[in-house]
Amino acid sequence: MEVKAILFDMDGVLADSIDAWYFVINDTLEHFGFDKISRAKFERRFGASIESDVKTLYVGKSIREVERVYNLKFRNRKKYVKLFPQSKSVLKALKNKKLKIGLLTNSTNKITFSILNHFKLRKYFDVILTMNDVKRRKPAPDMVLKACRILRVTPKNTILIGDTSNDMIAGKRAGCVTVGYKIRGNYRIDELKYILKFVSTK
Repeated sequence: MEVKAILFDMDGVLADSIDAWYFVINDTLEHFGFDKISRAKFERRFGASIESDVKTLYVGKSIREVERVYNLKFRNRKKYVKLFPQSKSVLKALKNKKLKIGLLTNSTNKITFSILNHFKLRKYFDVILTMNDVKRRKPAPDMVLKACRILRVTPKNTILIGDTSNDMIAGKRAGCVTVGYKIRGNYRIDELKYILKFVSTK
């Protein structure tokens, strides 16, 4: 295939934010008067859309209410977010190859740009889409298709890299090639460099 664009998820792919989100979810549950969830249950849900969170965790609350509390609680938990060691070097390498780069995340606009600005990653992306930019979040393909339209590439010439089933489903529904990474353990974003050796980057 001829690769023209690479689309990244953020949490669990470029940034190790699982600890931060574990605290934010439980802080939000406590804020609304719900019982906290275990680490195991949280990790099974990691990467879910805010619609899924509202339906499963915050029954009776609105998306807007939950988004507001997420933004509020994340301020005190951002210190737990760490950039994966290879993230910046891979983004630089892709930029040097003249590939178009996108970021697609189910996180809120405020949280996303807080992380990108903190780690000085914003300059690497040609398009950044958050939960606030589409009506249907991942696993719906809307975010992927919108990014491809903005970048003026076709999904078949696009690789989507994510760490959850929501990412993989969204990418496949849109018609992209998908590359999956684990949240813990076998994470190696530098493997992308080896993938690119087998594809054309005209």
